[in-house]
Amino acid sequence: MPRLPPLSRHARQALQNTSFQGLTQAWYLLLRALYIIVFARLVGVEVYGHYHYAQIWYLMALAVAGWGMHEWLLSRWQAVGEQRREALAGTGLTLRLLLGTAGTLLVMLCAALLESDPDLRWLIIIYAQGVLLRSLIAWLHALFTSHERSELTLYSSMPISLLEVLLALGLAWGGHSLLTIAVAQTLCWWLGLAASAWAYRRQLGALRLAWQPAFVREFLAGGALLAVASALLAWMGPGLLIAVRHFLGDGRSLGEAALVIQVMLMLGQALRMVTNATLPFLTRPGEDITRRQQRFAVNVWQLAFYLGGACYLLGTQVLPGLVSGLLGASFQPAGDLLAQFSWILILLGLIQTLRLLLIGRGLYRQYLIALMLGSATLALTVMILVARGAVSLPALFSGLGLAYGACVLAMLKQLGTVGIRLPWSTLVGAPALLAVIIAVHHVGASTASAASLTLVGLGLLVLAALLHWRRTPA
Repeated sequence: MPRLPPLSRHARQALQNTSFQGLTQAWYLLLRALYIIVFARLVGVEVYGHYHYAQIWYLMALAVAGWGMHEWLLSRWQAVGEQRREALAGTGLTLRLLLGTAGTLLVMLCAALLESDPDLRWLIIIYAQGVLLRSLIAWLHALFTSHERSELTLYSSMPISLLEVLLALGLAWGGHSLLTIAVAQTLCWWLGLAASAWAYRRQLGALRLAWQPAFVREFLAGGALLAVASALLAWMGPGLLIAVRHFLGDGRSLGEAALVIQVMLMLGQALRMVTNATLPFLTRPGEDITRRQQRFAVNVWQLAFYLGGACYLLGTQVLPGLVSGLLGASFQPAGDLLAQFSWILILLGLIQTLRLLLIGRGLYRQYLIALMLGSATLALTVMILVARGAVSLPALFSGLGLAYGACVLAMLKQLGTVGIRLPWSTLVGAPALLAVIIAVHHVGASTASAASLTLVGLGLLVLAALLHWRRTPA
């Protein structure tokens, strides 16, 4: 077996930075998964739907309040001299404070004007402060990543997230209302902000509010398109739950959709944060920058279909029984829905990784156009379903998958304009192999055991992945 070439210092830093981001997100996913399992069993499918629906509003506003500054900072940090980085960080902090406050007030206003259920209205208002708090926390974590000190994110967030989960589960176990749980969670967010600020001051120095007009213009201009893009991406995921609430009601359908979207949100956020750590490496100036980005595009394309395809095959066999076993029989339909549409995560993973190349090349407008195409696809699908009276959870999630697919195709088209093109064999080979395996899996289910077909499919995907990595040049 050929020996791998030694990594450069910059590549080692990128790998270390990404590894700590991966550990942080692995901790978050594990803790969040345990929380969802226990919490859902305690409150039931309908109450869980109300709980997650109330949080969707602040999550969508948070996507806009971030103003795309996280990715913009990571791509800009290398080009700014060390003497100007303090002003850059402080100016970004000031803008996050202003945008987060505006987003919080906007969510509160929407709750007061648009939500008729009093309990849901108060839940939305309480969670609204998460726009400000989590926006500021995310800015500090972005600065940790920019300094290539992602371990500070892990150390400052791990104990607070554990406290939040234990407190919320304890209150749910004691039969307290969702309003009480919401207050407790938001108090933990305040504590998390204090912990991150303390870690930054102790390890990296003081971080003060600043107002550098040049950086303000750069932030607002450079982040405006990313902010709109983030809002559109939020609509295509969490916003779908609002469509469920208004077209299918707030009963079991809302709870089932909430669970599926919650899982997608968790995995999508983890992918976003882990892949963000590669931005300093992908955007580092050098003659080999196009080659680096080209290899990155090829590798993530293959990884998405091979790893995502394997997860889909396993999910169809495991998820229905696993969800009903862990959460209770009332969540059985949600498990079936999650298994049926887990393939959407392949497309979501591609969006979260290909966007880095567009951002790294400064193609903000092209990134926005791709998400506009996807959002328009989803909106048109929902309108057609409503007009025909065919709105259902499977139909809505099919529309979401179609929208994500339109985004990916548009992103590939835009990357091709700057010389980042996937070879035809790569572009078609991985999706075609996965499509054949899935087709055989479904057609052969009547003549062979599902477990044996799944194992064969997994074996083929692993073999294809090994062949790809063996052919990849060092």
